Amino acid sequence: MRMSGVEDFWLRHNGSQYEDEVDSRLFYLTHRLKIHCIYAGLFCKRCIPCYLYIRLKYIITIQEVSMSPFKSALLRTCIYILFGSLWILYSDRFLANFVDTTEALTQLQTYKGWFFVVITGLLFFYLMYSALNRERKLHERDELTGLLNRHMFQDEVNNWIRQYQDDEQAFLVAVLNIDDFRNINHAVGHANADLLLKDIATQIEASFACAPALIARTGGDEFSIAIHTTKGFEHHLEDIRELQRKIKAISIPNMPQLRTSIAAGIAVFPDDASDVKSLQGAANIALEEAKEMGHGQLRLYDHVFGESVHNRLQLSQDLQKALENNELFVVYQPQFDTASLQITGVEALLRWTHPELGPIRPDVFISLAEQQGLIAKVTDFVCEKALQELESRTLLHRLIPRLSINVSALDFEGSACADAFQQRFSTLKDWSFIQLELTETAIMNNFENTRRVLDRLRSANVQVSIDDFGTGYSSLNLLRRLPVNEVKIDRSFIRDIPRSGESSSIVRTVIAMARSLKLRVIAEGVETPAQIRFLQEENCDELQGFYLSKPMRIDALEAFCKSYVPEKLAQHSV
Repeated sequence: MRMSGVEDFWLRHNGSQYEDEVDSRLFYLTHRLKIHCIYAGLFCKRCIPCYLYIRLKYIITIQEVSMSPFKSALLRTCIYILFGSLWILYSDRFLANFVDTTEALTQLQTYKGWFFVVITGLLFFYLMYSALNRERKLHERDELTGLLNRHMFQDEVNNWIRQYQDDEQAFLVAVLNIDDFRNINHAVGHANADLLLKDIATQIEASFACAPALIARTGGDEFSIAIHTTKGFEHHLEDIRELQRKIKAISIPNMPQLRTSIAAGIAVFPDDASDVKSLQGAANIALEEAKEMGHGQLRLYDHVFGESVHNRLQLSQDLQKALENNELFVVYQPQFDTASLQITGVEALLRWTHPELGPIRPDVFISLAEQQGLIAKVTDFVCEKALQELESRTLLHRLIPRLSINVSALDFEGSACADAFQQRFSTLKDWSFIQLELTETAIMNNFENTRRVLDRLRSANVQVSIDDFGTGYSSLNLLRRLPVNEVKIDRSFIRDIPRSGESSSIVRTVIAMARSLKLRVIAEGVETPAQIRFLQEENCDELQGFYLSKPMRIDALEAFCKSYVPEKLAQHSV
């Protein structure tokens, strides 16, 4: 009873405090202190000495958590020297109380010396073993989930390859990635996101507890599984699909109304690859294909798709070279006032003509730039090139009242993004001629940070337009909170007016909503006189489209602006 009572006493008074102060990486210390407490209860009959012993151990442990390794070692050494000095100074006096002769005292001192050597040796062994064991665990295991880390996973899979390649046995490698984890992390915070990762890791372990499997956390939101196909390939595919269904049932901490999902990419040894890095690469290629299909999808590695991914990687390298060699260029599409058909501005659009493949679609190379971390350089290039060309010919302000530039959601990430935009426009005295266009999706990816950056830019008179309006999921309430000047109705709605009643109703609704918020409305993708007449009747503010003017290089734009007569265009629109 004394043993459990002492343990309960310490845990009741210090346990919760200890858990608060020591992070999860040092959770094993809790168990160690409990053992010390139990042993102290066995060797003392009074609670106070036991409590003092445990309190001292607790203080030492807490101090070590926040110390550097050098200071921690120094603390332990000082404690050892202190107890050793006390032992040397007072042990002889203590022993002298039990003997009467010098010979007996000498014999006891000999035993005392051997006792001290043995205890010191055991202590040294314990400390060395504990340190090496902790180092081994940190080397092999992920700190948060306790799963294998990437290094150990690759080592174990290599062992499997050596074991199975001569026997012609197969196993699969699955790479799992949490859909939209970045947004979840922003929404619920890092602590709750860590809890979600632990829940998912627990579910993965439970799902493959009975299978010969290796399970690892190989990235921030990525898990890898290697499964020996003892029960057949299709059986394990169904296990992974069942795992996907179970993870969909996991609630996100602090946001129980939301659910998460995982995408999975699978490669098979030896059919798809014969070494661990190639296996993981093939599984990652399959994962990318699964993510392109949507949330919660599963795909097997396909060699044809693998070739296309290789081509995309080559295209990414070519894009880097194109930026360095100034192979990209800017074209400009004019925008017009709906009533008067006067030029109200131009939109700068980036183009790339590959030396071997010819023109590359903007959606293709912009997506590659985002994936390869080149989007900031692309935005820098567009801003610098457009301002240089328009100002060198004195078109901006004089013939072109406004320059619209498309920006990516990634341009709004990081604490220095507002400074980056200010640097791009540093040559301008008046920033009111600049308008940034960003999509609804770009805004919603990180709403609060985007709003703060836009507020700062609006204070410098930069205008803001929401591009492709109607295709995302922004609400009237969110629009009210944004420093926006304009909404651009997506071409998919303009294409079917006025013959489609549904598209016409949507366009009317968007115009009415923008009016209520005192926002300017521009319709893009105007291609027929009938569309112009409809938009004029509905009091849309501005127009943009191929019928009015195609995108053009700077020389053609200058000639167009100087020779443009609104009345001629008005006659063709009747």
